[in-house]
Amino acid sequence: MTLVKRFDAFFAAVNDGAKPYPWQRELMTEVARTGRWPAAIGAPTGSGKSSVVDIHVFLVAERHRAREQRSPEVARPPRRLVLVAPRRVLVEDQYERALTLARRLIEPNDDVVKEVAAALDSLKSATGGDTVDSPLGVARLRGGVQLDHSWRLDPTRCQVICATPQMWGSRLLMRGFHGTRASRNLEAGLLGHDAAAIIDEAHLHERLVETARRIGSRRESPVALQVVAMSATRAEDGAHGLTAHDLDDKRLQRRVLAKKAIVLTEVDDWRRDSAAAITQRATAARSAAGGTVGVFVNTVATALEVASQLEGEVEVVCGRMRSADLAALRQRRDGLLDARGNDSVDFLVSTQSLEVGVDLDLPAVVTALAPASALAQRAGRLNRSGRHNDATLDIVAPRDLTGTDPKRLAREFVPYQPGDVVAAREWVERLAGDASPHRIASEPLPIGARPPLPPLSHVDLETLAMTSNVNSADPDVTLYVDEPRRNDERQVSIGARRHIAASPPFLGERGAETSQVRLSEQTRHDALLAAPPRAHELASLPIGPQLEAVLAASPGSWVLRTSAGVRSAEPIGSDYLDHALPGDVVLVPEDSRVLVRGTIGRLRARPADPIKDVMRSRPADDGEPDLIVMLDRSDVGQLLESDATLASRASRDVLAKLAGEQGDTEAAKRLKRLIRKVDVSWHDDVETPCGLLVIRSTAREGELPRTAVTDELIALDEHGSAVERRMHEILDRMEATLGVTREQLETAARLHDEGKRHPRFQRRIGAMPDDPPLAKPRPGWTADRGDGWRHEQLSCAYVLAITGDPLVAVLVAGHHGHGRFLFDREAQSLLNEWDDCDPAVLSAATELFGPAGRYERDRAAAQDVLGVHGLAHVEALLRCADMQVSREGH
Repeated sequence: MTLVKRFDAFFAAVNDGAKPYPWQRELMTEVARTGRWPAAIGAPTGSGKSSVVDIHVFLVAERHRAREQRSPEVARPPRRLVLVAPRRVLVEDQYERALTLARRLIEPNDDVVKEVAAALDSLKSATGGDTVDSPLGVARLRGGVQLDHSWRLDPTRCQVICATPQMWGSRLLMRGFHGTRASRNLEAGLLGHDAAAIIDEAHLHERLVETARRIGSRRESPVALQVVAMSATRAEDGAHGLTAHDLDDKRLQRRVLAKKAIVLTEVDDWRRDSAAAITQRATAARSAAGGTVGVFVNTVATALEVASQLEGEVEVVCGRMRSADLAALRQRRDGLLDARGNDSVDFLVSTQSLEVGVDLDLPAVVTALAPASALAQRAGRLNRSGRHNDATLDIVAPRDLTGTDPKRLAREFVPYQPGDVVAAREWVERLAGDASPHRIASEPLPIGARPPLPPLSHVDLETLAMTSNVNSADPDVTLYVDEPRRNDERQVSIGARRHIAASPPFLGERGAETSQVRLSEQTRHDALLAAPPRAHELASLPIGPQLEAVLAASPGSWVLRTSAGVRSAEPIGSDYLDHALPGDVVLVPEDSRVLVRGTIGRLRARPADPIKDVMRSRPADDGEPDLIVMLDRSDVGQLLESDATLASRASRDVLAKLAGEQGDTEAAKRLKRLIRKVDVSWHDDVETPCGLLVIRSTAREGELPRTAVTDELIALDEHGSAVERRMHEILDRMEATLGVTREQLETAARLHDEGKRHPRFQRRIGAMPDDPPLAKPRPGWTADRGDGWRHEQLSCAYVLAITGDPLVAVLVAGHHGHGRFLFDREAQSLLNEWDDCDPAVLSAATELFGPAGRYERDRAAAQDVLGVHGLAHVEALLRCADMQVSREGH
């Protein structure tokens, strides 16, 4: 079977029988021939751009099959595909689509899919653990407190990573938002090498595309970062897209040429009359269309105003909705937010949240005037399948924009720029009443004025590569990631929790609510840090009047903040808005009246509804939620006297009984599981009658398992040999030229922990006099962190003494994220009066870290040869080999 026929069979099997379009086949064959994705992809809305995931998965598998069969038919493609999307809702949609494909690969029922699954499975280098997962790794990087780290473990696995521009771009520049210093080189190495990043609606993120391309082109490497700018509305010159063969395809022709008539409705006074005009046109469209009418406006306030004026079944979707509430809407209104639709809903009102990437197929759309790129996206939600013969795009606009005061336009069309709105009106007129995808693609979108910005310089990149240092002046990565905006909104994430209230309701026996009891601030603080909110609990809210109104209605709120990987929590005071930061997580007490039609906020003219704690509303296929249970302190206190960590089976059974008596069957059931699969922590105060029990599954979504618990001593030599073998397997599966030799990487793997031989370190991990040098703490021993002394600096000296290879020494020194570029100890302090230290190691330590030490020069030389991201990549490979072996208990 030829490659094209195999692709057709695979595509049909994972897409419910649908065949690929000609442009999708041509894209697959081009990447198969060259091993490189095109610089740009331009295809109209509805033409199947999401198929890039299928192409990636298929080609990674086929390359492995071709290699085993010694066939040159498929060039090596990148192992990781990063899908960068401009909206959280689109990230979620892409994640769900990739997750669906991953599930189909677990138990495939098609021969070609079975072969693809088997090939992908054989590429995985990580083994063991308690989870049975797909051959395809799927992860997401988006805002929220809990980050997904699953993608960081296995560099050889075929992966799809769905990310927002800020989360991916900051990691590419080694300053990952909400990340730790020690993880910077690991994340930048894996995201900046052996990866293809497809930036969707790239015209909205030109700055990020420019920065990523500069990084990808800095070194000639077979595994350098590949960057693809993808757009349905403004493709780059020479972009891979539709051809004449595609328009001959009846299925695609129906979508691309779908009828979408433009109706222009003009109003004289935009501020006074626009909402009423949108309501009137939507009502008329509902009568004519016979299905759900999509209503797109530019602000949440307008969305709520229009929704309140419409008669019938109305649903609102905007950025101030929590993921859990959106999931509940999907369940309550099955099909509403996908191509199936739900005719029981008369109007679907939204802002920008549904204009990009969501597979809606609406019979009619009414929209406020917006920039041309936004109008093109909104038109893409109209008659997507081409099955509606009389679909209309009704655009409500000011009658005359000429001569209008730009400041007034800026106020009336927030968050857009006046020039973009004026240009959009002219662009609509050029469409001549036709909003079909083909017509929109043929009429270039107006390009707004963009201030000149400096490109990412080599000096800035080298400064950012100093990932473990606290620099007095650090480049601001947002300058190279975000588009310049005059009306850029600074936002926080916001949600609700029951137990942050000083006096939450307490459930007595059989779940009956009793009188409220007070919890100390320390108890609430500790429980909140033990079980911080996850993404499904949070929405976005601008820092400003809306946040101020919400906090005024929610006394007793808390804020969580992450800085340099360290999370903190504190009650919100009256001066919070003076120092609120983007990325803060604000939690209001449950039942605070801050909801209007499911969106978080307050409107003067409308009463607000109480907000509920959705901590336990996490979808079952997305990992288990954390649980917080309030229990009587005296009951738990008796257990703590004999079992301080509540880790015994007897303690768990008592806790399960107490939770069951309150009617909390979910908590009782979780506590009955195997002890190693459930973590519990108890938080209380001697002055209060109740405390909080936090229950978390050990296999948490996105979290990498720590060193496996074992009853056996893990000797240093054995551990080094195991990591060396794992590195050998990783390099076999990678099949790539890296700029360093296999021997150098395997040597680094074997010697990566040599500095742990220091007697002080051995004492800290509980080694006995007769024990061989240990790599991990003695079973049952809690390691003492001491004064922060790290073994990597001494390991570097060992490696130089043993091998004489400065590159291997540099890799060992920096693979855990320390010593990039500097370590904090000079040679004498590093050895700490270790009189029996091998003289060769002592000499190497002095040579590296003495008064005229060469370590920084060696590191600079290695970075000059490999490049910033090339060096981070090989460091990441070494760290992955170590993590894999450690989590398997070796």
